[in-house]
Amino acid sequence: MNRDNMKTNLLDRFCISDADFLGSGMEAEVYAFNDERVLKIYNDMSDAARQERLRDFYSGLKTDHLSYELPYILDISVENGMLVTIEKRMKGSDMQSMLPTMTHDEQTNMMKTYLQANIALRSVQGSSTIDGFQLFHDSRLTLDRMDNWFDLLKETIVLKQLELKPYFTRDVEEYERKMNLVMEKLSTGYEGEYSIIHGDFYPGNILINDEQEITGLIDFGMLTMYGDYLFDVAIGWVCLDMYNQLNANLAERYLEMIVSTLGEGVRKDLYFYVLIYSLMTANLYSPTCEDGHYQWCVEKLNREEYWKVVFD
Repeated sequence: MNRDNMKTNLLDRFCISDADFLGSGMEAEVYAFNDERVLKIYNDMSDAARQERLRDFYSGLKTDHLSYELPYILDISVENGMLVTIEKRMKGSDMQSMLPTMTHDEQTNMMKTYLQANIALRSVQGSSTIDGFQLFHDSRLTLDRMDNWFDLLKETIVLKQLELKPYFTRDVEEYERKMNLVMEKLSTGYEGEYSIIHGDFYPGNILINDEQEITGLIDFGMLTMYGDYLFDVAIGWVCLDMYNQLNANLAERYLEMIVSTLGEGVRKDLYFYVLIYSLMTANLYSPTCEDGHYQWCVEKLNREEYWKVVFD
């Protein structure tokens, strides 16, 4: 039986139709199960052990001071050979789909709310399930060498360059020099406060209601870590309108908002973490670096302003 037939039988078993489809991501399709629950059907990018770890992580989070919801996994099972979870249904629509419908002033107010929600994530406690400063590790990493969050970033980048070096050597200006600068900085160690890092804090993972209030943050996972909250702020900035689809200068406007809120001193950290993110994720969607995300990462790595601010 092919996967489509297996999925159809599975949906029939749960009395779910195509009309209940809510959306999909890299790992799963999401369907409304009832008013309080959703059903997720996973592809081969996840497994039961991964979902068990994620459930333990969610269960251990203390969110008393957070004004919006975080996910919660209620049940994990394998049905008809397919991994299925039943999770809390979180109210709202994703911010990414709503931004194009907003006026300039509404977008500005939404960005203010977005930034405050990002900063508020610092209040969440519960890192006991994050070994070696990351929720899900590359199996090639040696966790007993991780004494500092920068150790994780450094080792991850070194591993990624085994795959990316041929492409970066071709496309990134002064690649070897830039890699040496990043490695030297990471070798000094991270000395700031530690917080939960979502790792993919962008509008597609933000839920908002009709009043443009943030109601939830979804999809913790691949880059969920324990380290500097400014990493999330940096990703939230550069991914706000990643390819300038809205032609509204959102990223430029948002950067100025961040700097005016947190101080000019954060600019250096934001630029540094954008470079780190680019080095870590350039082949995330295309192993052969033939997609727009790779080109976006190369563009960031060739942005001379970032290197001057961070390293001069």
